[in-house]
Amino acid sequence: MKKLMYAFLVFSLFAACLPMSGSPMTAFIVKNTSDKPVSFTSSVIKMSQSFGAQEVSNSFTVKPHDSIIVRQTYFKKDGTNPQKWFSKFDISPVDGVELNDPQLAENWKKGSKDNVPTYTFTINK
Repeated sequence: MKKLMYAFLVFSLFAACLPMSGSPMTAFIVKNTSDKPVSFTSSVIKMSQSFGAQEVSNSFTVKPHDSIIVRQTYFKKDGTNPQKWFSKFDISPVDGVELNDPQLAENWKKGSKDNVPTYTFTINK
């Protein structure tokens, strides 16, 4: 009986690590088409069994004419609000560069790369 219980616990642990069906791995990309580097901080809410909900922030700098993956996570196939996957998205002002608003859904362009759905935010206009 003990072996059966241990087998069930191990199976449950592995099953909990699998993604939910209908939620493919999705990449959120920030692109900089300007001639100057642009820095920003993005925050997400992470859920933990031990500590509950916590806001985690990361700072990034995107080089001129480059892009970076800001977040990779499981996102619903029919998800229409990629901007809501960030609790905060603060862009540092850059002289001579007009910036887009990351809170507007129309600024996140849906695409696909290597069968991975992507949402790309061009940081400057």
